[in-house]
Amino acid sequence: MDFLSVTELRAIDAAAGPQLYTLMLRAGVAVAAAAARLSRLRGTRRVVCVAGTGNNGGDASVAARLLAAEGFSVKLLLAASPERLRGDAQRAFEAAREAKADIEVRDSEAAWQSAAALSGEDIVEGVVVDGLLGTGCAAAPRGTVLKAIRWINRMRGRALVVSVDLPSGMNGDTGDCAGEAIRADWTVTLEAPKIGFLNPSAPPLLGHVEVANLTGKTPTAADLSTAAGLIVPEPATERQYDAHKGDFGRVLVLGGAECYPHAPVLSALGARLGGAGLLTLAAPAVSRTAAAAWVPEAMFCELPVSMDGEISSDALERSGLKLDDFQVAVAGPGLTRSQNAKALLEQLLSCYHGKLLLDADALTLLPEVDLSGCDAELLLTPHPGEAARLAGVETREIQRDRLGWARRIADRYRAVVALKGAGTVVCEPGGRPQINLTGNPGMASGGMGDLLSGVIAAQWARMPAVAAAANGVARHGTAGDLAALKKFRGAVAATEVAEWI
Repeated sequence: MDFLSVTELRAIDAAAGPQLYTLMLRAGVAVAAAAARLSRLRGTRRVVCVAGTGNNGGDASVAARLLAAEGFSVKLLLAASPERLRGDAQRAFEAAREAKADIEVRDSEAAWQSAAALSGEDIVEGVVVDGLLGTGCAAAPRGTVLKAIRWINRMRGRALVVSVDLPSGMNGDTGDCAGEAIRADWTVTLEAPKIGFLNPSAPPLLGHVEVANLTGKTPTAADLSTAAGLIVPEPATERQYDAHKGDFGRVLVLGGAECYPHAPVLSALGARLGGAGLLTLAAPAVSRTAAAAWVPEAMFCELPVSMDGEISSDALERSGLKLDDFQVAVAGPGLTRSQNAKALLEQLLSCYHGKLLLDADALTLLPEVDLSGCDAELLLTPHPGEAARLAGVETREIQRDRLGWARRIADRYRAVVALKGAGTVVCEPGGRPQINLTGNPGMASGGMGDLLSGVIAAQWARMPAVAAAANGVARHGTAGDLAALKKFRGAVAATEVAEWI
């Protein structure tokens, strides 16, 4: 999906004309759904919606009314006198008042600094909805709005924060903040992502980005020279009534060693949760127990190991595996970087003719092998260090230009690339990069990439490579966000993320 400028988004609103209130109602539904979801994570049903005088405030008023109707404990805080409201924002506020919503007017700086306000008793373990400012914010917030922003940020110590469209205080076109701004956990951005989200300083304020498409159309940017598009996962398709397991792909996960027995198991777990129809895990015997515990649905193919505990170079012949029986193969998790592993990878590249996802150690070995005889379709999932080895540069160079290097690596290896990290980048050869705005620092732990490789592989069995990578990355990142927010922004393990995929 394209990133749009504020001018382009205002044109969409203008085109809606009399239907603009309908769009506000749809926005309120999306915001209410996000707040309800996060409220359930916190184990409470407490929500405070903070509304300004603009349309974002109207969206917050709609969300408050809807949540109250669903039995949530909701308070609507208006950061202005009701007499200042106009148009659809006034209409939405009046609808909330007529529905007997619990409304408190805090139209002065002092009201946001009272002892009762600062205690935050109404919001402990709940959710705060930020509907203060919209895309038109360019100057530094001041006065009552500034105090409201500070209040919401203070409440982050007690509650999760959902921003409407973008965090209040952020400029939609630049992603800069002239003054103080909300730090959101979840942003429900309306119609399309804002071009300012591409600013590297924006994602830490945005949190998880969810796009609420209000018109049902996919808006296109007038200027397609922007650096990237946003990854928006395709909605899951309903399985046909007469579907069988063969319809959803045969996936092989190959990897492991006596020193890394669980990496391929995590990849297989990702493939199973990602929806693979038939799954085979080819790994050393030392992986069998973990596989039985975590992925009992997978067929286990024991691979012989060398004296050093690595998969032997002739393991494929001795195992009897028929590689081309599998639509997708994952190779690399826990494989090691030994000569045995290199020989195994070379054989895989020369003998397999399906879809091959290379991860972890296979990526480190890839620059050392001859790809001239490779007939497989490739998908690479490097972290920045692995990307640096693939490109022959320092890791800091990759991090300086993640979009550019994802494109260059895709072109060099004629492969779809998912460059992992903060803002994972997906790119196909000759294509325009797509950036992911899900995921969080709590996911910075071992095994997370192994899980992701399996999720992507399961998607790849049913769709083109670039769509599989994009969907897999977004699904994995969303699961990580839910797992971390469940622990109130805590660190999460790969197996905890797996519970939300």
